[in-house]
Amino acid sequence: MIPCIIVISIAILLLPFYIYFKSKKYDLKELFLKTAISFLFIVLALIATYNSDKFTIFNILIIIGLLLGLFGDIFLDLKFVDKERTVGYTYAGFIVFGIGHILYITALIMNYYINGGILFIILPIILTIVLSFITILLEKPLKLEYGKYKKISFLYAICLFGTLTFSLFLAIQNKFEILPLNLFLVGAVLFVISDLVLSGTFFGKGKERPIDFILNYVTYYGAQFIFAFILLLL
Repeated sequence: MIPCIIVISIAILLLPFYIYFKSKKYDLKELFLKTAISFLFIVLALIATYNSDKFTIFNILIIIGLLLGLFGDIFLDLKFVDKERTVGYTYAGFIVFGIGHILYITALIMNYYINGGILFIILPIILTIVLSFITILLEKPLKLEYGKYKKISFLYAICLFGTLTFSLFLAIQNKFEILPLNLFLVGAVLFVISDLVLSGTFFGKGKERPIDFILNYVTYYGAQFIFAFILLLL
Protein backbone atom coordinates (compact mmCIF):
# COMPACT_ATOMS: atom_id res chain seq x y z
CA MET A 1 0.00 0.00 0.00
CA ILE A 2 2.80 2.45 0.92
CA PRO A 3 4.48 2.29 -2.55
CA CYS A 4 1.10 3.03 -4.14
CA ILE A 5 0.60 6.05 -1.90
CA ILE A 6 4.09 7.31 -2.79
CA VAL A 7 3.39 7.06 -6.53
CA ILE A 8 0.05 8.85 -6.19
CA SER A 9 1.66 11.57 -4.04
CA ILE A 10 4.36 12.21 -6.65
CA ALA A 11 1.68 12.58 -9.34
CA ILE A 12 -0.30 14.98 -7.16
CA LEU A 13 2.83 17.09 -6.64
CA LEU A 14 3.69 17.19 -10.36
CA LEU A 15 0.20 17.90 -11.71
CA PRO A 16 -0.09 21.56 -10.56
CA PHE A 17 3.22 22.37 -12.28
CA TYR A 18 1.99 20.84 -15.54
CA ILE A 19 -1.33 22.71 -15.41
CA TYR A 20 0.43 25.98 -14.64
CA PHE A 21 2.98 25.67 -17.45
CA LYS A 22 0.38 24.56 -20.00
CA SER A 23 -1.88 27.50 -19.18
CA LYS A 24 1.05 29.83 -19.94
CA LYS A 25 2.96 28.34 -22.85
CA TYR A 26 3.24 24.87 -24.30
CA ASP A 27 6.44 23.22 -25.51
CA LEU A 28 8.37 19.96 -25.15
CA LYS A 29 9.02 20.64 -21.46
CA GLU A 30 5.32 20.37 -20.70
CA LEU A 31 5.01 17.29 -22.92
CA PHE A 32 7.72 15.49 -20.95
CA LEU A 33 6.13 16.52 -17.66
CA LYS A 34 2.72 15.23 -18.70
CA THR A 35 4.26 12.01 -19.99
CA ALA A 36 5.96 11.52 -16.61
CA ILE A 37 2.65 11.95 -14.76
CA SER A 38 0.88 9.55 -17.11
CA PHE A 39 3.69 7.03 -16.75
CA LEU A 40 3.04 7.05 -13.00
CA PHE A 41 -0.46 5.57 -13.33
CA ILE A 42 1.12 2.66 -15.21
CA VAL A 43 3.71 2.30 -12.45
CA LEU A 44 0.86 2.33 -9.93
CA ALA A 45 -0.97 -0.41 -11.86
CA LEU A 46 2.14 -2.60 -11.91
CA ILE A 47 2.82 -2.08 -8.20
CA ALA A 48 -0.83 -2.74 -7.36
CA THR A 49 -0.81 -5.94 -9.40
CA TYR A 50 2.40 -7.12 -7.73
CA ASN A 51 1.12 -6.38 -4.23
CA SER A 52 -2.23 -8.07 -4.84
CA ASP A 53 -0.53 -11.33 -5.92
CA LYS A 54 -3.18 -11.62 -8.65
CA PHE A 55 -2.29 -11.37 -12.31
CA THR A 56 -5.31 -12.15 -14.47
CA ILE A 57 -6.66 -11.18 -17.89
CA PHE A 58 -8.44 -8.32 -16.08
CA ASN A 59 -5.08 -6.91 -14.95
CA ILE A 60 -3.64 -7.27 -18.44
CA LEU A 61 -6.54 -5.46 -20.11
CA ILE A 62 -6.50 -2.62 -17.58
CA ILE A 63 -2.73 -2.17 -17.84
CA ILE A 64 -2.84 -2.15 -21.65
CA GLY A 65 -5.70 0.35 -21.48
CA LEU A 66 -3.57 2.58 -19.26
CA LEU A 67 -0.63 2.24 -21.65
CA LEU A 68 -2.88 3.37 -24.48
CA GLY A 69 -3.89 6.30 -22.29
CA LEU A 70 -0.21 7.23 -22.02
CA PHE A 71 0.17 7.11 -25.81
CA GLY A 72 -3.05 9.09 -26.20
CA ASP A 73 -1.70 11.78 -23.88
CA ILE A 74 1.45 12.02 -25.96
CA PHE A 75 -0.41 12.20 -29.29
CA LEU A 76 -2.91 14.83 -28.15
CA ASP A 77 -0.18 17.03 -26.71
CA LEU A 78 2.17 16.62 -29.68
CA LYS A 79 -0.39 18.49 -31.75
CA PHE A 80 0.50 21.61 -29.75
CA VAL A 81 4.20 21.10 -30.43
CA ASP A 82 4.18 19.90 -34.06
CA LYS A 83 1.31 21.96 -35.47
CA GLU A 84 1.87 20.80 -39.04
CA ARG A 85 0.60 17.33 -38.08
CA THR A 86 -2.23 18.40 -35.80
CA VAL A 87 -4.91 16.38 -37.60
CA GLY A 88 -2.89 13.16 -37.55
CA TYR A 89 -2.04 13.47 -33.86
CA THR A 90 -5.66 14.24 -32.99
CA TYR A 91 -6.97 11.19 -34.84
CA ALA A 92 -4.28 9.04 -33.25
CA GLY A 93 -5.30 10.30 -29.82
CA PHE A 94 -8.95 9.52 -30.43
CA ILE A 95 -8.13 6.04 -31.71
CA VAL A 96 -5.81 4.90 -28.93
CA PHE A 97 -8.07 6.28 -26.20
CA GLY A 98 -11.05 4.62 -27.88
CA ILE A 99 -9.29 1.25 -27.97
CA GLY A 100 -8.37 1.74 -24.33
CA HIS A 101 -12.05 2.15 -23.42
CA ILE A 102 -12.92 -0.97 -25.40
CA LEU A 103 -10.37 -2.89 -23.32
CA TYR A 104 -11.86 -1.46 -20.13
CA ILE A 105 -15.34 -2.53 -21.21
CA THR A 106 -14.09 -6.00 -22.11
CA ALA A 107 -12.39 -6.35 -18.73
CA LEU A 108 -15.57 -5.31 -16.91
CA ILE A 109 -17.78 -7.77 -18.78
CA MET A 110 -15.34 -10.66 -18.39
CA ASN A 111 -14.89 -10.05 -14.67
CA TYR A 112 -18.25 -8.82 -13.42
CA TYR A 113 -21.04 -9.86 -15.79
CA ILE A 114 -23.36 -12.47 -14.26
CA ASN A 115 -24.55 -14.99 -16.85
CA GLY A 116 -28.24 -14.81 -17.64
CA GLY A 117 -28.63 -11.07 -17.16
CA ILE A 118 -28.66 -10.18 -20.85
CA LEU A 119 -30.47 -6.90 -20.13
CA PHE A 120 -27.33 -5.71 -18.37
CA ILE A 121 -25.60 -5.97 -21.73
CA ILE A 122 -28.39 -4.67 -23.96
CA LEU A 123 -29.36 -1.64 -21.85
CA PRO A 124 -25.87 -0.13 -21.59
CA ILE A 125 -25.42 -0.55 -25.34
CA ILE A 126 -28.68 1.32 -26.01
CA LEU A 127 -27.89 4.06 -23.50
CA THR A 128 -24.37 4.42 -24.92
CA ILE A 129 -25.69 5.00 -28.44
CA VAL A 130 -28.30 7.49 -27.19
CA LEU A 131 -25.74 9.48 -25.19
CA SER A 132 -23.34 9.51 -28.14
CA PHE A 133 -25.99 10.89 -30.50
CA ILE A 134 -26.98 13.51 -27.92
CA THR A 135 -23.35 14.59 -27.64
CA ILE A 136 -23.13 15.22 -31.37
CA LEU A 137 -26.57 16.85 -31.58
CA LEU A 138 -25.59 19.32 -28.86
CA GLU A 139 -22.76 20.66 -31.01
CA LYS A 140 -24.47 23.95 -31.91
CA PRO A 141 -26.31 24.54 -28.61
CA LEU A 142 -22.98 24.19 -26.80
CA LYS A 143 -21.24 26.40 -29.41
CA LEU A 144 -18.85 23.67 -30.49
CA GLU A 145 -17.41 22.97 -33.93
CA TYR A 146 -16.46 19.34 -34.48
CA GLY A 147 -15.74 19.97 -38.16
CA LYS A 148 -13.70 17.15 -39.71
CA TYR A 149 -13.62 15.39 -36.33
CA LYS A 150 -17.39 14.84 -36.06
CA LYS A 151 -17.35 11.16 -37.12
CA ILE A 152 -14.35 10.21 -35.00
CA SER A 153 -15.86 12.16 -32.08
CA PHE A 154 -19.06 10.11 -32.37
CA LEU A 155 -17.16 6.82 -32.49
CA TYR A 156 -15.05 7.85 -29.54
CA ALA A 157 -18.15 8.91 -27.61
CA ILE A 158 -19.49 5.37 -28.01
CA CYS A 159 -16.31 3.98 -26.46
CA LEU A 160 -16.26 6.59 -23.68
CA PHE A 161 -19.91 6.27 -22.70
CA GLY A 162 -19.62 2.50 -23.04
CA THR A 163 -17.13 2.47 -20.18
CA LEU A 164 -19.55 4.52 -18.09
CA THR A 165 -22.75 2.63 -18.88
CA PHE A 166 -21.27 -0.85 -18.56
CA SER A 167 -19.62 -0.05 -15.24
CA LEU A 168 -22.95 1.39 -14.05
CA PHE A 169 -25.17 -1.51 -15.13
CA LEU A 170 -22.72 -4.16 -14.00
CA ALA A 171 -22.52 -2.43 -10.62
CA ILE A 172 -26.32 -2.51 -10.49
CA GLN A 173 -26.35 -6.19 -11.47
CA ASN A 174 -23.90 -6.90 -8.64
CA LYS A 175 -26.01 -4.78 -6.27
CA PHE A 176 -23.09 -2.38 -5.68
CA GLU A 177 -21.48 -5.02 -3.45
CA ILE A 178 -18.10 -5.16 -5.24
CA LEU A 179 -15.75 -2.36 -4.19
CA PRO A 180 -13.39 -2.48 -7.22
CA LEU A 181 -16.38 -2.27 -9.57
CA ASN A 182 -17.90 0.60 -7.63
CA LEU A 183 -14.60 2.47 -7.75
CA PHE A 184 -14.35 1.78 -11.47
CA LEU A 185 -17.76 3.43 -11.88
CA VAL A 186 -16.44 6.52 -10.05
CA GLY A 187 -13.43 6.55 -12.37
CA ALA A 188 -15.68 6.23 -15.42
CA VAL A 189 -17.76 9.23 -14.29
CA LEU A 190 -14.58 11.28 -13.84
CA PHE A 191 -13.37 10.22 -17.30
CA VAL A 192 -16.61 11.41 -18.90
CA ILE A 193 -16.44 14.75 -17.06
CA SER A 194 -12.84 15.17 -18.19
CA ASP A 195 -13.62 14.50 -21.84
CA LEU A 196 -16.68 16.73 -21.84
CA VAL A 197 -14.51 19.59 -20.56
CA LEU A 198 -11.81 18.65 -23.06
CA SER A 199 -14.28 18.77 -25.95
CA GLY A 200 -15.01 22.36 -24.96
CA THR A 201 -11.33 23.34 -25.06
CA PHE A 202 -10.77 21.43 -28.32
CA PHE A 203 -13.89 22.36 -30.25
CA GLY A 204 -15.22 25.45 -28.50
CA LYS A 205 -14.10 29.04 -28.18
CA GLY A 206 -13.28 30.90 -24.99
CA LYS A 207 -13.09 27.66 -22.99
CA GLU A 208 -9.36 27.53 -22.40
CA ARG A 209 -9.41 29.17 -19.00
CA PRO A 210 -7.22 27.90 -16.13
CA ILE A 211 -10.33 26.44 -14.47
CA ASP A 212 -10.99 24.36 -17.60
CA PHE A 213 -7.46 22.94 -17.56
CA ILE A 214 -7.67 22.22 -13.84
CA LEU A 215 -11.03 20.43 -14.08
CA ASN A 216 -9.94 18.51 -17.18
CA TYR A 217 -6.71 17.12 -15.76
CA VAL A 218 -7.85 16.59 -12.17
CA THR A 219 -10.78 14.45 -13.36
CA TYR A 220 -8.75 12.69 -16.07
CA TYR A 221 -5.87 11.70 -13.83
CA GLY A 222 -8.31 10.91 -11.05
CA ALA A 223 -9.98 8.39 -13.38
CA GLN A 224 -6.77 6.76 -14.60
CA PHE A 225 -5.25 6.48 -11.13
CA ILE A 226 -8.48 4.95 -9.81
CA PHE A 227 -8.41 2.37 -12.64
CA ALA A 228 -4.81 1.54 -11.71
CA PHE A 229 -5.45 1.43 -7.95
CA ILE A 230 -8.34 -0.99 -8.38
CA LEU A 231 -5.83 -3.71 -9.29
CA LEU A 232 -4.66 -3.66 -5.67
CA LEU A 233 -8.15 -4.59 -4.47
CA LEU A 234 -8.86 -7.61 -6.68
